[in-house]
Amino acid sequence: MGQRVSRAKKATGSECVYNSHPRAPLQTNANAPNPPQLEERRASIAEVDGGEREEREEKRVRKKRRFWRRLFCFHFSRPRAGKGEKARDHISLEHITCTVEDCDHQGPPRSSPDALKSSEEQEMQELLQPRVQDSPVILSEGEIESPQTEQQDDDVSMSIEEICSKYNIGNKLGEGGFGAVYAGVRFTDNLPVALKLARKPEAMEYINIPDHPKLIPLEIGLTVLANKGPSTPHIIKLLEWQDLPNHYIMVLQRPSPCVNLFEFLQSCGGIFNEEIARHVMRQVVEAANSCCSQGVFHRDIKEENILVNTDTLEVTLIDFGCGDLLYETAYHTFSDLQIYFLQAHCSTAPPEYFKTGKYYGRQATVFSLGVLLYSMVCGYFPDQSDQDKLKDWLWYLPSLTKECSHLINACLHPEPEERIHLDRLLLHDWFKIIP
Repeated sequence: MGQRVSRAKKATGSECVYNSHPRAPLQTNANAPNPPQLEERRASIAEVDGGEREEREEKRVRKKRRFWRRLFCFHFSRPRAGKGEKARDHISLEHITCTVEDCDHQGPPRSSPDALKSSEEQEMQELLQPRVQDSPVILSEGEIESPQTEQQDDDVSMSIEEICSKYNIGNKLGEGGFGAVYAGVRFTDNLPVALKLARKPEAMEYINIPDHPKLIPLEIGLTVLANKGPSTPHIIKLLEWQDLPNHYIMVLQRPSPCVNLFEFLQSCGGIFNEEIARHVMRQVVEAANSCCSQGVFHRDIKEENILVNTDTLEVTLIDFGCGDLLYETAYHTFSDLQIYFLQAHCSTAPPEYFKTGKYYGRQATVFSLGVLLYSMVCGYFPDQSDQDKLKDWLWYLPSLTKECSHLINACLHPEPEERIHLDRLLLHDWFKIIP
C-alpha cells in the first residue's frame, strides 16, 4: 500500500504480452529497401499517433484539474438550506473521490463501498465530461456556480492536487459547519493522517504568529502555537497546511486505531470506573495546561474533541476551530460554531457567562474539565439541580470516592473564584490515589 502500480507492464526479454499463441515471425529481407509509399505511410501513422497521445494527455490534465475544482465547488460553495427549508439531496464527496479514474495518484479507499452501480457510474462520467464555457457545473438537482474566477479555480485545483497527491484519501471521518475531515495514509511511509478541508466563513478570523510573516487562519495558527514548546503527545500534531483564497487544508496526525471519547464511553456502557477516568483526565488536563502555557484557549474541550487510542488508552485533544488566543481579560462571546451546542447543553458553558455575560479563559477551561469528569463517572451531564449543592460544597455521589466528588465540586463551583486553579488540578488528592 502506498505505491502506485502502472496499469500495464512492459514486456521483458522474449515474453509475449496479452498473447498466449504467438505467431511465427515473418521472413523478411533485411537488405531490401523500403518502398517510398511504405515510408510515407509509416510517417503519417507516427504523426497521427503522436498527435493523439498529446491530445489524450492534455485532456487528462484538464479533467484532473476540473475534478478538483468541482470537488471544492460542490463541497464548499453549495448553498445551505435555511431554517424550515428542505435540504437538497446530498451527493457524497466520497463518491467523487472513488470514481475518478484519471486521478491516478490515489486509488479507491479499501474500506469504501463496492463499485457504484452502472447508472451512478454513468452519471459521474457525464459529470466529468468537458463542460461548455460559461455553463454551470451540475452536481445534483440544482445548479452550483463557484464564486471564483477561472484563474482562481486553476490555482485552487493545483494547490489541492499538490497536497492531496501525497496521500491516499479514504472515508469521511466527520463533517461540521464549515468543512469535513477525511482519513488518509501518506504514501511515503504509510503514516495515518486526517485531512481537514475547511471553507472560510465570511467573517474569517486571522492571527499573526511567530515565524510566519503573513496572517493565517485562526484554527491553523492556534494548532501551530499549541504544538510549540515542549512536545506533548496529547495535542493533535499539524503536519502541513495550505491556505487558499476561500478554503484551507490541514493535514493532521491520526492515531490508529482510535475513536472519539464519546464513542469509547458508549462502548464501555456509558460510564467509566474512577481508574479509567483518572487515566483519561490526567492526559486531558496535561493537554489543557500545555495549550494555556502556549497562549491558546481551546474553549471546546468535550468528549467529541478527544481521541482515544483503543490499544493504549492514550488520548489526544483535537479541533481548535472554536478556540482563541488566551487573554487575561474577560471574554464576552463564544465562537459561532458553539452557539447551537450551548443552546442544547447549557451546562457545558460556564454559569458566569449566562449570569454576567462574561467569563475568563482558565476558569472556563476548569469548568469544561469538570463537566468532562462528571460525564465520565456519572454517565450524564450536570443539570440545574446540582447548582445549589455545588455552591455549598455539598455535592457528592455515594458511588464515588470522596476525593472524586470533591474534585468535581472544585471544578464545577458556580462561582469562578472558588474553582480550583488549572495549574493545581493535577495536585489534587484524587490524582494521587493508587489503585
